[in-house]
Amino acid sequence: MEELEVDWIDNFEEEEKMYEQFYPDTVKSIKIFSLYVNKDCILDKVKESFYNLENENILRKIELVRIIREKKKDDGVNYKLISLIKHNVDLKPEEIKNYILNKKEYLFIDKLRELRDINFYDTIGMFEDLNSIFLIYYEFNEKLKQNKTKKIIFNHHNHTGHRKTKRKQFKETTAK
Repeated sequence: MEELEVDWIDNFEEEEKMYEQFYPDTVKSIKIFSLYVNKDCILDKVKESFYNLENENILRKIELVRIIREKKKDDGVNYKLISLIKHNVDLKPEEIKNYILNKKEYLFIDKLRELRDINFYDTIGMFEDLNSIFLIYYEFNEKLKQNKTKKIIFNHHNHTGHRKTKRKQFKETTAK
């Protein structure tokens, strides 16, 4: 029996490995950037961390809330989340050349207005590390939280302990 020539398959697989980075793949991890703005509206610090998603392509709301709570206090200072931004590069392999030539046509940033599950689209391998979440925090000032409106209390000297509205008594009328 004649042996089939399979060298061409090995050559094809070897060549294909060079192009693997151009095929879309699921998002398994993201970068999280925490930006801290002080009370003078100056960007004070930026912290970067990696996060492995529990479910591919989805950052669950529970995970997101946990991340926000973990990062809202830094160096003993409390911060309040003021903005949440998702960056997801979802180019297709055939769009790479056009993207390089015309970057203005592509928008990969979404400002999220509510805390919910965040879905990421499949990403080409060479752009995987660009998928990220930006958490923008503002320094939380306890003094601003206090109510500045003073409560006015009227002293009723002639009404001792009686603060109810008086009701007008109506006379009963009889029909004739």
